Amino acid sequence: MTVDFDFYEDDFQNAPHEKYREMQDKCPFHKEPDLGWYAVFKHADIMDIVRDNKQFSVRTGPGTNYADENTAPVLVAADPPLHTKQKKAIAPAFNPKIIAAMDGPIRDFVAGRLDEMATLDNLDMMEELADQVPMFVICELLDLPFEDYPMLRGWVDVLAGSTLQKAQTMEAERMEKIQLIMGYFLPRIEAKIAQDEAGEELGDDMVSLLVKGRIDGERIPTMHILSFAQFLLVAGAATTTVFIGSFFDLMMDHPDQWAKLKANPALLDQALEETLRIESPVHGLFRTNNDQMELGGFDLERDTKIGLMWFSGNLDPDVFEDPLTFNIEREPKVLRKHLSFGHGLHTCIGGPLARLEAKVVVEEFLKRFDGLERAGEKTPYPYPTLNGPYKLPVKLIPKAT
Repeated sequence: MTVDFDFYEDDFQNAPHEKYREMQDKCPFHKEPDLGWYAVFKHADIMDIVRDNKQFSVRTGPGTNYADENTAPVLVAADPPLHTKQKKAIAPAFNPKIIAAMDGPIRDFVAGRLDEMATLDNLDMMEELADQVPMFVICELLDLPFEDYPMLRGWVDVLAGSTLQKAQTMEAERMEKIQLIMGYFLPRIEAKIAQDEAGEELGDDMVSLLVKGRIDGERIPTMHILSFAQFLLVAGAATTTVFIGSFFDLMMDHPDQWAKLKANPALLDQALEETLRIESPVHGLFRTNNDQMELGGFDLERDTKIGLMWFSGNLDPDVFEDPLTFNIEREPKVLRKHLSFGHGLHTCIGGPLARLEAKVVVEEFLKRFDGLERAGEKTPYPYPTLNGPYKLPVKLIPKAT
């Protein structure tokens, strides 16, 4: 059955939930009419593809465009065995002890932001908090000065937004930002390589770990380290930003759930997972098929782009009862089935860190404020890759004294 569906239409981007449900019921496999990529909407069908790493590949990149053959493949665009080796090289930066140790610095930063926000009347929750916390963490991970945050944030918007771009609409702007990123990161990477070759001690930041790391006994190539840095900058900042923003947006729309959380803060982990489920930060990422095949009634040539719509899978009633309802008391064992950080081999390695950032933000917010209310219309994220607020005008409600 054919259903009218335009992924790039503003009406869909601003309110995708009902349409995703319609597609699951009426057209679980869909061909994008202009660009020719295919979308998969049902949770079970997405999982079948994710689990089949022999037939389905990420080597052509995670977005609608095919990756340049000269681009160094990194994690989300790397198949085994390279993916396995890369993940091993950066794993020390994401082990549970390292992430737990970041609680203190993140909490101090969040506390400072919230204390400053308490002096403001109306404010943009995204600009004042949700944008800044993930960028602070990324700067810590990559050993970057936080004063570069405004510039870095501008690059993130374009690179994240271009992943699911329509045709080449953002390609020139994307290439411009990539050149700027190369000019920014390369001197830093080369300086650390020189330190390492001179026998000097390097830090525990991500770039230093990659400089010190080896794959098959060889140094990780400089351009691969650059690609890692670019990937972490984009993947680690924008997704966590909209995650945090969506949490507060949902709580303003569902005061009953906010009241439950305030009455029982032990529900916070479930509240955050339910936020990820019902407002997936990323609509989806892409695979290509290694062989000609049939999928959902379509004959696919080799290397056809196939969009795994994480967001849609999270709304599948076959997995989540009453999927369009925001319910922070949803069972944890059910919530663990959401796809917002992917699944399987390419599960987002930074997921635990994103969860920590969001948890610290809410914990510190609850210490200072009774809630928040809207102070204007929110602006949705302007690019089709991500889902969540871009601007979120609010007024903070202080705790009663």
